[in-house]
Amino acid sequence: MQRKVIRKRKLSVFTYFIIFVFMAGLTVLTIKELDIASGLEEILYQKDVISSIEQENKYYINKIKKEYGITIGYGQEEKSFLSSVNANVQEDVNIVNNNLKIIYSAFKKYPSDVFDIFKEEKYSLYILLVSNFNDNNLALASKNTLNQYRVFLSNNENFERSLHHELFHVLEYYMSDKVKFLYYAWNSYNPTNFKYEQNIDKLTDEYVYNKYLAEDKNNTSYFLTKYSKVSAKEDRAEIFAELMMLNKKEGYLKRGGNINQKINYLINEIKENISISNFHFSTFIN
Repeated sequence: MQRKVIRKRKLSVFTYFIIFVFMAGLTVLTIKELDIASGLEEILYQKDVISSIEQENKYYINKIKKEYGITIGYGQEEKSFLSSVNANVQEDVNIVNNNLKIIYSAFKKYPSDVFDIFKEEKYSLYILLVSNFNDNNLALASKNTLNQYRVFLSNNENFERSLHHELFHVLEYYMSDKVKFLYYAWNSYNPTNFKYEQNIDKLTDEYVYNKYLAEDKNNTSYFLTKYSKVSAKEDRAEIFAELMMLNKKEGYLKRGGNINQKINYLINEIKENISISNFHFSTFIN
């Protein structure tokens, strides 16, 4: 019986080439589909993260409103308020998130009854978070005839200090409504014949406390910063801001010193008109 010999037909080089091209194309399409899917997943992840941060921002805003009676705003919704102060809208939810956490933590440095002011119908405080100002400002505070206080805060490395500075302006607006001649003796704590200078370019270090010295042995310091010399109200706001940022007892708190006398005068007015409870700086004051 004869066997039939079955010979396999070999594929031509051209056929192999066609198969190779087909497989290569299929691989490329698969990779592209994976890249697209990965890209979509990344976009969805970023959206979820942003959504989560926005929700957290709303949580802090609502919490601050409930606990302190203070409204906080940011984004395009606040644009109409910013033209008058030459500031730009803050839309970065991550920056806002960090700012809100700083604000919430900073408020804990105040006696709780301080914020009762803003829970009354007569007064309100609106804090607006801005990206930056188009001039040299870091922050601003204002008051209108309806007793509506506004604080504009830009995102800067001294954000918390700026907050305390502007809050003191707000507290002073409030105290000035109650007391006709608030801080009437303030200038008597300054050097003889001293005059405040509104032109920042003309300010010098004369009479300004040098924190790098162990102490002011000759008691020649009257101001904590050069900016303190712009006006009496800025002098007080600078003192308050520095006090609220204390983490140790500084040399200018020496009993009998010029700056310490100003501090005592400032604190006494706050106690008489706002709160006799302890502020953050109380443990460092004589």
